[in-house]
Amino acid sequence: MAEKISLDLKDRKILYELDKNSRQSFNELGKKVGLSKDTVSYRIENLVKKGVIKSLNAVIDTGKLGFKSFRLFVKFYNLSPEKEQEIINFLLKNKNLLWLVQVEGNWDINTWFLYKSIEEMNEFWNKFLEKYNNHIEKREFAIYSNIYYFNRVYLLDKKQLNPPISFVSLSKEENLDEKDLEILNLLAENARVSIIDISKKTRLTPKTIISRIKKLEEKKVIIGYRAEFDLEKLGYKYYKIHISTFNTSKEKMEKLKQYLYAHPNIVYDNKVLGGYDIEIEIQVENENKLRGFIEELRKNFSNIIKDYEVLRYYKEYRLRFFPLE
Repeated sequence: MAEKISLDLKDRKILYELDKNSRQSFNELGKKVGLSKDTVSYRIENLVKKGVIKSLNAVIDTGKLGFKSFRLFVKFYNLSPEKEQEIINFLLKNKNLLWLVQVEGNWDINTWFLYKSIEEMNEFWNKFLEKYNNHIEKREFAIYSNIYYFNRVYLLDKKQLNPPISFVSLSKEENLDEKDLEILNLLAENARVSIIDISKKTRLTPKTIISRIKKLEEKKVIIGYRAEFDLEKLGYKYYKIHISTFNTSKEKMEKLKQYLYAHPNIVYDNKVLGGYDIEIEIQVENENKLRGFIEELRKNFSNIIKDYEVLRYYKEYRLRFFPLE
C-alpha cells in the first residue's frame, strides 16, 4: 500500500486545476492558484516524481471514432497468484484495452475495451476463453452508452457545482484523417505535449496543429484534458456502487440524479446497456465515509432503492481514452 503524501493547499489547488484542464499553461495555472509559473512548473514536476500525478491525458469521445465501448466484469476461481498475473499480462497485450482494474467484491477485474464491432469483441473473447475458460467462474458483458465524469472538487473540500463531462457516446462517426488520429494519440498519451513536439512527430506545421486541435475540440472529439492521480498517496480509496431501483418515476430518478451529481466525491456516472440501473464511482478517505454516504443515500431514497452492491477498485493497471494502436 502506497504511503499518503502530505500536500499543502497550493498543491491541492494545482491538482484540482489539472483535473479540470491538464493542458492549460503554467502561466494560467499560476494565476488561478496564486503562484508564479516557474513555481507551478516545479511543483508539478515534484508531484510527478512523488507519483501523486500518474498521467495527464486528453479525454476523447471514441464513439466519434466509430468505436463501441464494451464493459467486461470477470470473477475467477482456482487461480494462483502466478496464473492471475499471467491473465492480467495477456489482457494488457490487447491494444484495444483502455482500462483494467482489480476489484474486491463480487468480481475480480473490471475492463473497458474498444472495438468497431461486436464481431471483433467476440473474436477476442473466444481467444480469451480458449486459454482461461477453466479459471472463469462468471462474467458479465455490457456496452457503455455514456460515461459522465465529474471534477474532483473533494480535493478542495468544495461542493460540486460544475456540470459533468460526457465522454463516451454512441454518436455518428466523425470524418478524421490519419494526421488527426496521430494528434489524438499523442494527446491521449500526454495532454501537455507541446505543439512543437506534435509538429515534429506528425510533420505538420505548428499553425496546422493548432487549427486541427481546435477543430477536434469543436467537434467534441476531444472532450477535455484531465489528470490521473495515485489515490492512495492522496489518502483516498476508490469504490463503485451498483444500485437496483423499483417503483421509479421520471421525477424520482431526476431527484436522485441531482443528489448524486451534487456530491463532491462522485467521480463517474456510468450509463450502461445491460448494466445496473445506476452505476456510480466514488472516491472517499475511508470505508466509514463510504458507509456514511450509503446510509444517507438509502435514507433519502428508500422509496426507490431496492438493492445495491459495492466494489472496491484497488489496483489500476491501465487507463487511457484512446486505443494504443
